[in-house]
Amino acid sequence: MNESTIETREKGKVFIRMSVYKDILTHVLRFANTIFDSDEQVLGFCLGNKEPDSDDIDVIKAIPITHGDQVELGFSEKIHKVLEQIKEEVKDENPTVVGWYHSHPNSDSFFFSDVDKKNHLYFQNEQNSLAFGIVFDHTKLKKNNHLGLDVFQLKNHKLGEKSGIVRVKYEIETPKSLDFFRWVRELVEYGQAKDPNIIRERLETIEGIPGDLQEIPKSVDQVDTRIDINYPNINPVIDGFKKGLQNLSSLVLNNYKSELELWSTEFNDGALIGLDKINNSLSEMNSRINRGFEKVENWIDLKFKERLDEYKEKVEEYIRKRLEGQEELKSNTYGISEILKSEISEYLEQSISDISKSIKDELNESINKLYELSKLDTNTREKIEYSAKQISDLTNQIENLSIEMLKGISAINHPFEINITTNLDNLISELENFNENFIELEKLIDRLQKIIPDFRIIKK
Repeated sequence: MNESTIETREKGKVFIRMSVYKDILTHVLRFANTIFDSDEQVLGFCLGNKEPDSDDIDVIKAIPITHGDQVELGFSEKIHKVLEQIKEEVKDENPTVVGWYHSHPNSDSFFFSDVDKKNHLYFQNEQNSLAFGIVFDHTKLKKNNHLGLDVFQLKNHKLGEKSGIVRVKYEIETPKSLDFFRWVRELVEYGQAKDPNIIRERLETIEGIPGDLQEIPKSVDQVDTRIDINYPNINPVIDGFKKGLQNLSSLVLNNYKSELELWSTEFNDGALIGLDKINNSLSEMNSRINRGFEKVENWIDLKFKERLDEYKEKVEEYIRKRLEGQEELKSNTYGISEILKSEISEYLEQSISDISKSIKDELNESINKLYELSKLDTNTREKIEYSAKQISDLTNQIENLSIEMLKGISAINHPFEINITTNLDNLISELENFNENFIELEKLIDRLQKIIPDFRIIKK
């Protein structure tokens, strides 16, 4: 794919800190070395933070993972496992996994291959749509105004490997201290080694590959001992940095190899001599410090004993005064307690006497009232018994009177009922005769009505 045809994402950019850039470059140069016929790809992960108010991403740490053919063939099970482990380690913290980097040494251009797209889908997804991938080629450092890298992401991650790519704008932090130039010097020193193990990969640590050299440069987790130097005009420094990077490979691998070997030997000899002097100085310093500690310890013991004696005397005097005050307080307290006991005893005796008398009077009054109530209860009971007897007698009389009244009513009603029944029967008989006569009368009226028209005709 032609670099000029790749679109550039408008929003957001990736800010790469200088420590991250140094780690990536160191990782690339460890396995892409022309003098040792080494031109292997490398791969690593990037940790950082997304800015809350924009799509900018601040990359603060690079983690070298592996190198070799497995980078070209796609993520192996080991690489995928390491990625998940790192995500698990930082899931509740900042920074998080924001992208990855890999190298394409000696390529004609920067691009994402089909395998790169497949690998990138482990980072750019629904949870992290801004994830990026850095493509590094150290040979491009020889070009003017080029730092040897470019940044890409998928245009539409939902299309997977069929998606196109877009370029992401980036910015690399400019060096602000002498640490960067010290790092360049150390990189040159280690570059002459047969196997310059100047930075460790995560898989090397996990698989236990031996290595005695400390990682160069230091990671962001180590103590920062930089000496900040503010330049009024940083452009010359940046230009010098770019030119130094352009000539780095040739300086290390070609022109100055023999000088560097000689310089390394002289440096080692000087270091050994310096170490002997430092060792002697440290021994003398240790001896003097021990003598100084003895003097300080004796002085502290003396002063502490004097202060302790003074403090002891003051404490004894204070306790003595307090004891005297306590004796006087005890005497006063005893006298007051005796007076209080006498007054309380008298008050209690008087109160008990008054309360007892009051209770006795109220008790006698209650007994008298109970006696009167018992007498009233006896009279009331006699009256109730007499009233009950009278009610019983009245009930018997009412019952007898009711029986007599029923008998009288029955005697009166019997003849009356017989007379009514006889009269009713006679009345019914007479009504039946009247009914027969009424029927005959209706018949006569009907006949008369029939005869009347005949009389009218005769009259005419």
